[in-house]
Amino acid sequence: MSTRKTGLSMAMCAALVMAGVMAPVASAAAADRPRDKDVKDLIERINNERDRFEDQIDGKLKRSIIRGPNGEVNVEKYLDDLQDNVGKLKDRFKPEYAASAEATTVLRQGSAIQRFMATQPANLDGTSEWNRLAVSLGELAAVYATAFPLPEGQQARRMNDGEVRKAADDLAKSAERLKNELDSSLKKDKTIDEATREAAIKEVDGLKHDAEKLDSTIGDDKPASGEAQAVLTRAAAIQGAAWGRALSPAAKSTWDAAGGSIDKIALAFGLPRKLP
Repeated sequence: MSTRKTGLSMAMCAALVMAGVMAPVASAAAADRPRDKDVKDLIERINNERDRFEDQIDGKLKRSIIRGPNGEVNVEKYLDDLQDNVGKLKDRFKPEYAASAEATTVLRQGSAIQRFMATQPANLDGTSEWNRLAVSLGELAAVYATAFPLPEGQQARRMNDGEVRKAADDLAKSAERLKNELDSSLKKDKTIDEATREAAIKEVDGLKHDAEKLDSTIGDDKPASGEAQAVLTRAAAIQGAAWGRALSPAAKSTWDAAGGSIDKIALAFGLPRKLP
């Protein structure tokens, strides 16, 4: 049977093996991704600091109506809305749901208050409390891969531990399927020796184990940036060897599915999809 029919060329297989042997060391540093428990603590702190700010803000200002570019704003009601939205963020933040939409709303409201407070005298009652809250909102923005004040039109975005674990688990399953499909394809090609075939399969199997380790490390509530970087480095090596070459239709479909999981892991840790 020809290499064309098996879906894998000898040259591609050799490149895949060499990628495994000579996989480049990634130069991009993995982000220190906050764990869910750290983010929950931050949200709780924001909730408490919001309360202190409202308690200390100048009473006359709190009861006022402010005219802005978007119309009149009832300050007291606006602060109540912020309280409600921080409460929603706190309640909806779960391992399987990062509450990115709720975080966006809180950051957007906080940004409006920040712009207003910047126009007020430094000795206004509540300024010190607001400054402390603004620092915490800046930390929240960083957790959600954005900035504070929130840039116009930008959305907060985060993947929580449960979401990252699912991506890692899905990748491990895809790698297992890819390994089996690749093994079957290589066995049909009599021009490929056993050592070459086994080395290629070992590289894909390594991706499976890297993904499983990432999953378990996060499950143990430990920092996992190194494990994430290992996944992406190996995936980049495999992609560099096989991408755009003569993968069988089944193997290509499986690799495409794996790519979605790899993208999610890269996003969660602030790493590029393709490491050098």
